[in-house]
Amino acid sequence: MFARTRHLLCLTALAICWQTATPTYAQPKKKQTVFQETVTTNDGWPLKLTYYKHEGQRNAPAVILLHSHQGDKRIWTHKFAEELWKEGFAVVAVDLRKHGESKLETVTGASSDIGDLKRDDYVRMVTQDMEAVKDFLMKEHQAENLNIRKTGIVAPEMSAPIALNFTREDWRKIPYDDAPVFAMRTPRGQDIRALVLISPDATLPGMSSALALRELRDPAKQIAFLFCVGEEDSQDRGETRKMYQLVSGRARDAAERIFYETYPYNLRGMALIGKNLKIEAHITVFLKKNLLELEDPWQDRRSRLER
Repeated sequence: MFARTRHLLCLTALAICWQTATPTYAQPKKKQTVFQETVTTNDGWPLKLTYYKHEGQRNAPAVILLHSHQGDKRIWTHKFAEELWKEGFAVVAVDLRKHGESKLETVTGASSDIGDLKRDDYVRMVTQDMEAVKDFLMKEHQAENLNIRKTGIVAPEMSAPIALNFTREDWRKIPYDDAPVFAMRTPRGQDIRALVLISPDATLPGMSSALALRELRDPAKQIAFLFCVGEEDSQDRGETRKMYQLVSGRARDAAERIFYETYPYNLRGMALIGKNLKIEAHITVFLKKNLLELEDPWQDRRSRLER
């Protein structure tokens, strides 16, 4: 659009004359950057994602935004996801099964919802939902739109043990047997490099945060952690600090990659977002330091035997 100046009337007159004297041309379409995607898990559940894409930017880190119990991805897509995208991150905001738009019709025709959550649902959020999201990101990695080796997860409350247990399973994946030297083999996992845990739940039916943290705290993995909690959170009972201490206790480089932040009031999880408490700024700085600045070049993730 023409900039507004004190000569607006003159510019308007000139524009009218130009339009009557010359043919009009279509303006180039603005490149689409935000996509509404549906991915289907191996057990047949359709998950709704909002994907903020950096086309052709194969070094862009990826950030997965999860939600709390009874929440959905709109808490992120309202503003924060786009802010991360502007900083250079490829971002995917997820509705886990039975939350938000990721619902199926029950046998009665009603939409499945959080009231139906069972132990098996939580387990499948790890083994099915998060794997489907990772598969989606892997396709974008292979299309050279992001670098999956630099992936982070932001997980409040319920989704924290889900993120932790998924990350543990991701780090357990054995590389392809496609090179004589183990260090040269193409990885199949080990891609989650940063975790933001907001008022993290200690347990869910079928899984524990502490058990996963004991494995992920291994200094050799060099996973970065940011723990966030409300100072007066009556539900927390010190659990967030215990998790922080569990991870940082044996880490000589704790001050460089393991952080603990508190925020005013009796607020928990997603209630900390959008309150001008600086949590969004802390998350952004943490992700920039531990993902954007991470030196891990893009590489083809297919087995060398299949290229």
